[in-house]
Amino acid sequence: MTAIASGPDTIQELVRDAAAAKTPLRISGRSHWIDAGRPVDATRIATIATHSGIVDYVPGDLTITVRAGTTLREIEDVTRAEGQWLPLDPFGSKDGTIGATIATGSFGPLAHAFGRARDLVLGVEFVTGDGKVVRGGGRVVKNVAGFDLVRLVTGSWGSIGVVTEATLRLYSLHSHPVTLSLGAPDGAAQLAQRITSILNAPGIPFAVELIDAATAQRIGLRNQQQIIIELGGNEAGVVAQKDALASLGGASEIDATVWDRLRNIEEVSEPQSPPIVLRLSSRPARIAELWSNARAVLSEAEGAFMHATLKFGVVRCVLPSDSSASLIERLAASSPGITAIFERLPHTMWQALSPSVTADRISQGIKRAFDPSNILNPGIMGPMS
Repeated sequence: MTAIASGPDTIQELVRDAAAAKTPLRISGRSHWIDAGRPVDATRIATIATHSGIVDYVPGDLTITVRAGTTLREIEDVTRAEGQWLPLDPFGSKDGTIGATIATGSFGPLAHAFGRARDLVLGVEFVTGDGKVVRGGGRVVKNVAGFDLVRLVTGSWGSIGVVTEATLRLYSLHSHPVTLSLGAPDGAAQLAQRITSILNAPGIPFAVELIDAATAQRIGLRNQQQIIIELGGNEAGVVAQKDALASLGGASEIDATVWDRLRNIEEVSEPQSPPIVLRLSSRPARIAELWSNARAVLSEAEGAFMHATLKFGVVRCVLPSDSSASLIERLAASSPGITAIFERLPHTMWQALSPSVTADRISQGIKRAFDPSNILNPGIMGPMS
């Protein structure tokens, strides 16, 4: 059964009723990621998709406050009209909601220059598991606060509160956009040198993403491993960065629409059966080693592909839904000292591959403090002890 929440009062009432009846709720936006995360022990879905719209927007402050059901596309349309934008590009459709983006802590290649979701959210309002409305942060860029509720809620997957409203940091819309492709060698040592030279080049690119040959082919580029780079800003700055990167050799300008195709690559790859998705992370200095080792394992899975956000040392791997658990285990352990974060897995694999990420005493205490009855997305981060 689905309950539609059309306002903060409705959401508060819905949560209070669920808490009183001990009825778990599956929190949802537009359900684009309803199959992601661990299985949730709830038969009732509470959707905030209709709780949408702009609450406050003062372009001169470079901030906007929106309701959680507002889509990323709506935010883009409103801010673009004022020559501004929200540089947040999580993988998937722009029709996803800002509430779900914050709850899942999602981000894309633009995080290279602008940070992840937690860096772009200035303030947040949410309803806790016992029906209290809590606000953290504020509506200005310079904000002093004690306990950082914004970062606590971001990436909590709706397990401690239902996000109802958010204030976001905006930037002036970039001019003179340019996207470049640079060749990337196969060997780990040579690749490491190539990555270092690109990241140390003058300027700050908007995005720097390493893609394998399979990814390149899927987004309409030549079928080979390469690094794609997005530049933006004033004309002189863009020209200077472009020249600096071109001096490294093997650079060519490509159509900027590759970024949209990369963002939606999973929908293109397997529209009927959602793929398995996991992120492998290590120190950025070890990204070439991590990439090479992961690629060796992934080569055994037909139809798999991968791409990496170099600045954060994150390799994102996408595999067919019928890939074996043993292959995924090998991929997650392909390099020493790496962290594996699963975005999507078949329900039957969660317990074996990632039973919990909140088994520690602090995480369990936070969950109990904000959701004492354990009714908000129970199990999505792991079971309560």
